[in-house]
This record gives sequence, structure tokens and C-alpha cells, in this order.
Amino acid sequence: MPALCAAHRDPHVNAYYQHLIEDQGLKKMQAVCTVMRKLLHAIHAMLKNESHFDNTRFFNMVA
Repeated sequence: MPALCAAHRDPHVNAYYQHLIEDQGLKKMQAVCTVMRKLLHAIHAMLKNESHFDNTRFFNMVA
């Protein structure tokens, strides 16, 4: 659910989500799972490096 909310509310995540659907040809649920996996990798990196979340770093699509 957090990945779905982020895909609709955050402009950077939304741009990445739309890229997956339109350019990569993924179905909506596949795109949500891809966003979810990317968010999990970002959270893991944040915890490992003790840093703050920066969505422009992890989702660097043009919003």
C-alpha cells in the first residue's frame, strides 16, 4: 500500500511509475511491485548508511 500511495502522491515516484507503465509496457500491478522493491532498497540503504530519504536520488525521473 505505501508503494501505491507514493506512486500517486509523490511526483518523482509517479514519474517513475508512469515510465514503467507507458515506456516499459508493464501492467499496473507489476509497476507497483517494481516501485515497492525500489522503495525497499532505498530504505535498506538509508538504514545502512544512517541517512535521510531523498526521493530525487532514488527516483531521478523528470517529474
